[in-house]
Amino acid sequence: MTKSKIRSTLALIIEMMSAHPFLTTAIACFFCTIITGAEISSIGALCSAVVMCLCCIGFSAYASLDLPDKSFRSLFFTMSGISVFLSLMFGIMLTTSNKPGIVVLNMGVPLVISAAVYFLALKKLNTRKLIILIFIAAFIIRLSYIMSISISTKQHDAGSLEEMDGHLGYIGYLVFNGKLPDIDVRTVYQYYHPPLHHIIAALWVKFQNFIGISNKNVWENIQVLTMFYSCCCMIISYKIFRQLKLKGKGLAAAFAIVAFCPTFYILSGSINNDILCLTLSLSAILNTLYWYNSRSFGRIVCISACVGFAMMAKLSGWMVAPAIAFIFLYVFFKNLKDWKKYLVQFVSFIVVCAPLALWWGIRNYITHKVPITYIMELSPRSGQYVGDIPLIKRLLDFNPSLFNDVGTQFQQYEGGYNEYNPLVGLFKTSMFDETFIVSYYPEIAGINKILFWSAVVLGLIGFAAMIYTFIADKKMSAVHKIFMGLFYGVYLVSYYIFCIKFPQVCTENIRYAVPLIVIGAFFAGWLLKNISEKNSAKFTVLKTCITAFIISVTSIYSLFSFLVYDIVFINK
Repeated sequence: MTKSKIRSTLALIIEMMSAHPFLTTAIACFFCTIITGAEISSIGALCSAVVMCLCCIGFSAYASLDLPDKSFRSLFFTMSGISVFLSLMFGIMLTTSNKPGIVVLNMGVPLVISAAVYFLALKKLNTRKLIILIFIAAFIIRLSYIMSISISTKQHDAGSLEEMDGHLGYIGYLVFNGKLPDIDVRTVYQYYHPPLHHIIAALWVKFQNFIGISNKNVWENIQVLTMFYSCCCMIISYKIFRQLKLKGKGLAAAFAIVAFCPTFYILSGSINNDILCLTLSLSAILNTLYWYNSRSFGRIVCISACVGFAMMAKLSGWMVAPAIAFIFLYVFFKNLKDWKKYLVQFVSFIVVCAPLALWWGIRNYITHKVPITYIMELSPRSGQYVGDIPLIKRLLDFNPSLFNDVGTQFQQYEGGYNEYNPLVGLFKTSMFDETFIVSYYPEIAGINKILFWSAVVLGLIGFAAMIYTFIADKKMSAVHKIFMGLFYGVYLVSYYIFCIKFPQVCTENIRYAVPLIVIGAFFAGWLLKNISEKNSAKFTVLKTCITAFIISVTSIYSLFSFLVYDIVFINK
């Protein structure tokens, strides 16, 4: 095969994968079922090694295409030989290691870094290539996470199949009974949640049983679904950034902040309904941006379906509604001459969205008088109650002693105190959730603080950049400013209200406000983009310093995110 044919074939493959990122990710996640779960078969390890070999050889060909024929052949065959050797070692290590997640992580990520260094050395590392490589590295970390963390550990409200409670019991109920619970959902732990995630997970378990995957693995492989949702969040975030005209260094930095945020690793392995609700909520935001540009009926149906299904996964999906409503009202009053067209679209939105969002609550109210907005409450005697601490202290106390340990503090988890400041809890849980803490993993002491404080710096940059953009930046339209401001404000205010109304340590968790990460990443990237585009001579030094600072902090954050969780997986 000639170089031109190789080039055209590889270009076609890459173009098809780029054009259909959700499908490509779904196929990759489906393939991963053979190496996830409780145990890995020899056939699964062999298939993984073959796929890795083919991918490495394909990259070798792609990386060598611009070289002269003699150099092309030399480099291609050398890299192909190395690929075969590494793939063989990968397959052997997968079957022999008792920590296969570490094998995937410590072979996969260095290969991605090597590819980035190679392109950088040839001065061919453009934004598109960098984002693809970031996505692949982030995918590998998520895969390693679900291979290292089981459905019985590091979970939120998972429950068990034995007790048939929690999210796992909820899924099990659907699998074993083939119907929705016909009980008062307040009487069984977590059954009050809308059932979309649990229905999809139950169907996934049934499908795996049908194709012959072992019963031990089908339940662990629920994490493949949540990993897919987490990867979709990366893709959707990227598309949101592009719709808001983010590009270049700013786009790469914003995408890296989302891709390497540990919250998304943790959610990829959490079998509860948080990540599906988040994915659908971000999809609603993306489709709203599409609709604002096209005003098409198809997009309004997509928005309504996304909001309805988000609330069918978890009631907190409603929080995207105010920002979307603003866009609807703005367009309506801006185009009053076409009021009939938009009225039809908005009625259609309600007709599609309302039944999807509310049927579960209405059903439970009719059958057992369960309040439609029912939320389970913990007792003040729970052991993590912080309502006895004055509210002013909870909101404004940032004593340095709160950061002696940057992991979330639960006295029941051997912490020195119960975490009480919602903002401190937000940052801590965004990096370490509730259990990836030094008392459990002393090996991360020191480097966990580098990760934490780099995240704090990026968060402050994103917040400051957002405020500056709203006040002084003329490059972003007023409509997009208000839209993003409402999106951010509703989640932040709702989070604080939730923490005040339910004063428990577990409510101070980033999983109730994850879109804040995406919005903060966008504005940090927006600042970097705008600074990079300034051409004024008097700003040259300042421009260079700010650009270098944001890129450096983002790089440190990304690197230490990998290092901390690599160590966690090794010492699990």
